[in-house]
Amino acid sequence: MDKENIGFSLEYMNRNINPDENFYEYACGKWLERTVIPAHRSRYNTFMMLYERNMEILKDICERSSRNPKNSVERIVGDFYASAMDIDLIEKNGSRPLKKVFEIIDNISFDKLPEDLARLTMSGIPIFFDIGSEGDLKNSDVYALYISQGGLSLPDRDYYINDMFSGVISKFNDHVKNMMDILGYSIDYRNLINIEKSLAEHSKSREDLRDLEKLYNKMSIKDLDERYNNLGISRYLNSLGVNADYAIVATPDYLSFLNGFIKDVDINDIKEYFKWHAINAYAPYLSNDFVMENFNFFGKILTGKEKIEERWERAIRVIDSSIGEALGELYVNERFGPAARQKAETLVNDVLSAFKSRLENIEWMSNETKKKALEKLSMFKTKIGYPDHFRDYSSIEIRRDDYPGNVLRSMVFELKRQLNRIGRQVDKGEWEMTPPTVNAYYNPVNNEIVFPAGILQPPFFDPGAYDAVNYGAIGTVIAHEITHGYDDQGSNFDGHGNMVQWWNDNDRQKFRELSEKIKKLYNGLEIIPGVKLNGGLTLGENIADIGGVLIAYDALKMRVNLNEKLNGLTNEQIFFISYAQIWREKVRDDEVKRLATIDPHSPGKFRGQIPVYNHPAFERAFNSKRKRDKIIIW
Repeated sequence: MDKENIGFSLEYMNRNINPDENFYEYACGKWLERTVIPAHRSRYNTFMMLYERNMEILKDICERSSRNPKNSVERIVGDFYASAMDIDLIEKNGSRPLKKVFEIIDNISFDKLPEDLARLTMSGIPIFFDIGSEGDLKNSDVYALYISQGGLSLPDRDYYINDMFSGVISKFNDHVKNMMDILGYSIDYRNLINIEKSLAEHSKSREDLRDLEKLYNKMSIKDLDERYNNLGISRYLNSLGVNADYAIVATPDYLSFLNGFIKDVDINDIKEYFKWHAINAYAPYLSNDFVMENFNFFGKILTGKEKIEERWERAIRVIDSSIGEALGELYVNERFGPAARQKAETLVNDVLSAFKSRLENIEWMSNETKKKALEKLSMFKTKIGYPDHFRDYSSIEIRRDDYPGNVLRSMVFELKRQLNRIGRQVDKGEWEMTPPTVNAYYNPVNNEIVFPAGILQPPFFDPGAYDAVNYGAIGTVIAHEITHGYDDQGSNFDGHGNMVQWWNDNDRQKFRELSEKIKKLYNGLEIIPGVKLNGGLTLGENIADIGGVLIAYDALKMRVNLNEKLNGLTNEQIFFISYAQIWREKVRDDEVKRLATIDPHSPGKFRGQIPVYNHPAFERAFNSKRKRDKIIIW
């Protein structure tokens, strides 16, 4: 594929396809025919193409920073990158970075288990549950401590209990054995698998984890100790230096199970479990034998990749996830200035205006609830490109001769940053994505839409393109994120970001009925033979896709004459084609299975087609003779 032209193109279309029969193939068919998934990818799509372009830019930044840093930000980025690229030293050290962690694990005992778990957490080793801090869902101005299920090696609980993945467990056994053989160590794999299977069987499904009200279980630290007396949660938190009055427990039934389970497990099995998790956590940063075995299972077997990514690309991904705002600061200084930010702001304002009009005229909602919906919209905050203030990483020791140590110290920095803010006022200026990220998001607790610089480029945003192209691409992405404020999860939050019921009962019931129709529309669609879409897991994203196309279309209508023709197509037709083209993708079968289990997004072929068919203007735009029922929430 021509990497210089990844934006909208009429050459991607297959005009031999009837758009009424398969709009996705009509809009993207030629691209699908000639595109081959690269050997080092599990899927290939517009996001990945732009990601690859950004990675080349970041590679140049990292290489220059490692050779000749001009300031402190370039120095830490350059030193981190140099450490990751020092193959000879990494090979020489082999598994040495695991030595201190194994000493902690060898000294684990039941009488000091909470303190031992804290030491593992501060060593970058996952334990039986996850902790972190976010804004309190019902008091959005304050950071709260969250505790949830965890402890699994495989991507999701379904890998342990769903017959679709029955062959994975035996291959997982082989993988653990291979890793232990490299280390020169042996464990009873059956005990490890049995522990993880038990954790999986008592974990909530991804769909269940979408019910935010059921996930909000506020408990004092004293209550935690009384309910889960074998876990010693207060001792664990004290060892981490956490000062919290309460925690929000997402999965109390899981902790109840764990509380009973932990006292019946042999201490040696626990040690072996954590030794495996230590190897699994550190493997990507160790010598090549660990790296390749890790890739052979998690890359080849689980996602179908044929080849591992180049070392420089893996290094940059780690830097982005470790000290991402430092790397992002260097990125935006070169690639995203005030002019691009201003153009994007104009688009956002257009889409917000279009959604305001749509809310004002929606027929199924009462004036009482409509007033509150509009009030929430008026309080939306927008972040574009990059943070106003970049995070300071100067307290992290970044060494050119210690790649695993750099990763660990960065992880500890972030963990301490999250834990130290518990009980404090929420920083409304904080970002959840780094500036080069090719993505966007809506944060319900801050009631904000966020668009990193990384996505504000072709194929999503091109200042020189037709309005119909931009509104069909980034316009629908913007509208998608706005709609998340009113999907099955976001609609539970008010304009201040608090999870409260601002609907009247009748309107909420109508909303549920419309949402259920969308769930049924997508539920059971066959992605590949034998793998079906979960309409419950993907409900929020599907609502946002459908709403996004409706709203962005309205915004375009305020800018152009929809019937005006450009290259033989009307603005209206180009809008729909541009939308479908941003979802063009090809995916390996193993990755399809993984995504169907964990991903709240529908596959590209459904994202690019169903919202178009659902739009009331589709039949007129493409002279369709087939009348489809429309589901219009927003």
